[in-house]
Amino acid sequence: MDGLLGQLRTRILGREGRAWAGSVEDLLFDGESVRRTVSLDDNRVVVTSHRLLAFTPGSDGENYRQVDLPNVSDVRAGYEGETGLVLQAVRVLLYGVVLLAVGFAVDFETFVPTDAFADTGGAAGKIGLGSLFGLLQQFLVLIASLDDIARAIGAVLVLFGVFVLAVYLLTRDRVLVVATAGDEPDITVPAGDEKDTLPEAVTALEGELFEAGREPPGGPGTGDGPAADTVKPDDPL
Repeated sequence: MDGLLGQLRTRILGREGRAWAGSVEDLLFDGESVRRTVSLDDNRVVVTSHRLLAFTPGSDGENYRQVDLPNVSDVRAGYEGETGLVLQAVRVLLYGVVLLAVGFAVDFETFVPTDAFADTGGAAGKIGLGSLFGLLQQFLVLIASLDDIARAIGAVLVLFGVFVLAVYLLTRDRVLVVATAGDEPDITVPAGDEKDTLPEAVTALEGELFEAGREPPGGPGTGDGPAADTVKPDDPL
């Protein structure tokens, strides 16, 4: 029964990804050595003598990216989320503010004659135009209240835009951002449950990458900063 349920689940949800069973040493070039490793939850950033290697098995994109050390321009803590929500929130807020401005700046009732057909009921009824004049009267009243309608719709749009923006702020994730020179996109490493150690990880990588002449005590492959550990040959990634 479990086998049938497992097959059904695989067909519906798809097969789960498998973790790479190799080690960092399998990816090193001849003469390349590991200088520092920083771990963030299931993700890992490895600085070698030649490159920066980022392993992100839990992300939606690639599980592994690399960049040569001269092309690393910055390391910082940042956020990652659905940027489309921000664009939608800004658009809705803009529409709402415009409608509110129109609603408070323009008084349609001052230049719309809402009583233009008020006294024509008897005469219009005799010639069969009473319903038409009544419809026109309602139309003028509607136009005169456009400022009230604009304010109401504008307020709703502003509230909805604030709600969408709040959803973005609450759902974005803390990430370690490795800025790269050139046209290549920046590398983002999710912090996961270790977001509190993200500043320490950034400090450790900055010290290793940008402080001239710095080498960890004990030679290559060791590190003494927080959020850093030594990569062993049998350490799978």
